[in-house]
This record gives sequence, structure tokens and C-alpha cells, in this order.
Amino acid sequence: QTSDIAIKLQMGLMDWFTNTVILSSGSSEVFFQSVIVYSEILVGVLLIVGLFTTISGLYSIVLQGMFVTTTGLYLGTWWMIFAAVAVIFGGGSVFGLDYYAIPWLKEHFKNIKIVRKLYIYHD
Repeated sequence: QTSDIAIKLQMGLMDWFTNTVILSSGSSEVFFQSVIVYSEILVGVLLIVGLFTTISGLYSIVLQGMFVTTTGLYLGTWWMIFAAVAVIFGGGSVFGLDYYAIPWLKEHFKNIKIVRKLYIYHD
């Protein structure tokens, strides 16, 4: 089947990190696998409810990059890269919780003293 074919990019630094740090012991393997699983669950829940969609989309692309350089990206999951890019540009701003959360965060962000002092926030 074509869905069983994976595309993997050989990256010397990532191969070195995988072999020396991740695969160095059983406990480090379990730790890194747990981090990946919890990250995928967190990103999935945030994208489903539409909260912090830009950050979640960016982190999803980072995860996809890690998958491409370590285990490979299967042909059945190539669409996730394009979905993450599509979500980055305001996918949850209308139908998700971003519609309520971002204005609330902006209102509280402009009250921070250093933000007003450095003119980081202009509204």
C-alpha cells in the first residue's frame, strides 16, 4: 500500500541527537515519547476548540518537522502540514474560543507596565 511509504529527511544533527540523547536509555525514550504524545493531544484539543490556533498551528509544524527528520512522514499524513499552515492564519478567530480569548488577552496585555513603557502595544 502507498500509505505505508514514509518520506524521511536525513539530518545529521537530528540523527546524532536521536542516537545519543533519545535512544541512550529506556527512561529517556519513555520521556520523549510521553512528551510527544501529550503535545499531540494538547495541540489537537486546542485546534478543535479553536483556542490559540496560531500558536498551535506553529507547534504542529514543529512536530511535523520532527517526524520528518526522525521516523519519516507517511504518505497518508502529508496533508497535516498544509492543514497546520491553513490554521496559522486565523482559523479559530471566528468559530473558536479565540473569538473571546484574544480580545480579553489584548485588554489585559495593554495594562502591563513594561508594555506601556516600551510602546510594544499600539492600539
